[in-house]
Amino acid sequence: MNKAPGSTPSRRWQDIRALAIDATFDADRRRVGERVAVVFRWLFLVVLGVLNNVNPHTDANEKLTIDFVLAGWGVMNVAVHLLLARGYQPGKQFSLSTMTLDILFATTLVYLSQGFNSPFFLALFLAVITNAVRFGATASFVSALVISFLYLFIGGSFTPSNFYVDPNATIGKMFLFLVVALATGYMTRELERERRSAVERAAQADSLRELSMTLVGDTDIKDVFVVLTDHAVQMTSAERGRMILSSQEGFTVVASANRNGTSTPAPEDEPIDEHQLSQAASTGEAVFAADNKGLVVPIASGDGVTAILCLNQSAGNFTNQDLFAVNALSGSTTVTLANALRYQRSRQEASTDGLTGLVNVREFRRRLEAAFARPDRLSSPVSLLLIDFDHFKSVNDELGHQHGDLVLQMGARIVKAAARAQDMVARYGGDELAVMVADTNATGAQRLAYRIVDAVHAAEVSTTPDQHMTFSIGVASYPEDAFTAGELIAAADQALYLAKREGKDRACTFPQLVTELELADGTLVSMLAEAGPQVMVAVAHAVDHRNPVTQGHSSRVASIADAIGRRSGLTSDQLDHLRTAAFLHDVGHMTLAADGQNVEAAGHTEEGEKIVAGAKFPLEVVAAVRHHHDRWDAGGTAGAVSGGDIPMLARILAVTERFEASTAGRACVRVTPKAAQEQVAAGSGTEFDPAVVDALARAVRDGSFELNLPELAFPAIAAPAAPVQAAV
Repeated sequence: MNKAPGSTPSRRWQDIRALAIDATFDADRRRVGERVAVVFRWLFLVVLGVLNNVNPHTDANEKLTIDFVLAGWGVMNVAVHLLLARGYQPGKQFSLSTMTLDILFATTLVYLSQGFNSPFFLALFLAVITNAVRFGATASFVSALVISFLYLFIGGSFTPSNFYVDPNATIGKMFLFLVVALATGYMTRELERERRSAVERAAQADSLRELSMTLVGDTDIKDVFVVLTDHAVQMTSAERGRMILSSQEGFTVVASANRNGTSTPAPEDEPIDEHQLSQAASTGEAVFAADNKGLVVPIASGDGVTAILCLNQSAGNFTNQDLFAVNALSGSTTVTLANALRYQRSRQEASTDGLTGLVNVREFRRRLEAAFARPDRLSSPVSLLLIDFDHFKSVNDELGHQHGDLVLQMGARIVKAAARAQDMVARYGGDELAVMVADTNATGAQRLAYRIVDAVHAAEVSTTPDQHMTFSIGVASYPEDAFTAGELIAAADQALYLAKREGKDRACTFPQLVTELELADGTLVSMLAEAGPQVMVAVAHAVDHRNPVTQGHSSRVASIADAIGRRSGLTSDQLDHLRTAAFLHDVGHMTLAADGQNVEAAGHTEEGEKIVAGAKFPLEVVAAVRHHHDRWDAGGTAGAVSGGDIPMLARILAVTERFEASTAGRACVRVTPKAAQEQVAAGSGTEFDPAVVDALARAVRDGSFELNLPELAFPAIAAPAAPVQAAV
């Protein structure tokens, strides 16, 4: 899993900022606590001095002693006051020292006076109150317990006789210390809570400022949603989040993030709550889930699209503080969000069909090519469904194009509803749809096709007065039916041809067409003449099925020949003819008896020429099929042409056939692509056209094709036949 683009562990940095701010606030709190203590000391010193000197029952010596203690306490207070006035930042050790001195001076006064009956016990409240400010509620309560113990037992103040004379006063004075501690501690705790909130908001504000700078400066506009989603998760108590765009076409997930800072799809068991999303998009207000474990917040709107942040967690509950954080996040990125929405809208319009809301054909082809470019494609099957609206021309002719558009929209909805969420449904042509079914084999794709046929039957959508909407569907799968994206499209299109030929309103698979061609016998020429390129790939597969060794042979030849043709300077029309000839070059085997000893049956080029010519294929294709085994030097073969008289397409097929046979181990020892190219080079100027041999060498060196070698156990494999890893 990859990090979200442009993201940092923002929660960690936010915590670091909060700690830094908290450390500053903590120092400020201790300084404030010391200032409060200074004020309270002066207050207590004045009151206690007055009480000492106006009390008629205190003798002169005792008054002098107490005044001396009060004076010492006053000197300490002056020293603290001067330090604070000069900007001194008190640490914990300093606060502990002043607290200890306060308790010592107060207990000394109590000890030197009348114990239980001494008015100087009021001095002990100074430590209780100021401790709450310095260190918090817990420290204040603990100091109250310590002071109560000191007050009651120091100097023998607490005796059974005293308790017997006035038990209520004894207990009451202890209780008074604890009540004062609890009251001041509670007030301090509330102030502390507010301070913590201020710290978090300050840290969030700092994080938001950094986010704004990142979005404006470094982040690509297409990554804005990813960055925002990641920050929203880190700034709240969410475990995961998704950014969802709401538009007329529905809901689209454009970004996701987890607490650990990774961008990854949401779990499949966590579906999108479309009701909550619709409510948030329509009202513009946040929506909490019933259990408060989900939060949906609309954060921006524009151009008919609303960006909605969907947050989830499993352990705790979302609070208004989380909502505040999300609102602060969206508020600080208003301009960037608006730009991102405009970009997303334009991107969506560029890749979406305006009528049906489905992916358009250009985006479909791009994603299909991307699926074939995946490193793990050999273990990741891909299936393709091509869907044709039956009798659609009559809908436009009888009821007009506006009604035809409605039929297309209804059909698109039916297919979209029947497909899985991860399947890509596209408008492939005027009245054709395509479904790319990822990670699904031929059996699963066929089941989906049958499900779509059943769904359109159940919908009973009226097209013309006497017709209901039906579909013809062609199904093909990689790697069973094709090796490349283009071949997969051709295979699905040819399966669609079979579905329409069989009477429409049905789904047919590519292997069904291949089987029919294998059994065609004498009707093969007429079928080719009737369908032409619509069954070309199926014919190649039927030819290759004659022998386990030739499985995939024609597809590999087509891929290699195309790469050589591009490096030989062929025009686009010549490349089309070359691919056709590559798929049909061995079609002559269909009319010959199988030869178990020889992969290449004698006379198959002549028979192939008859079949292809009879099916009215271009003369360039016919000549390539006829001469693809002719040697450059003629080699003494009767009736063979040589040198420049050999058609260019046939020369390319000759080199391709030898190279493919060597790399696949077909009737020879399997070797590596490099070794196979060297074997071909050994025949340059004798068997093969030197220019074509050079073109093959460049193609092998560039890695411009993939061999898709068969997984069959051939004897005497000389070296691993690693595929050449690049796309044309």
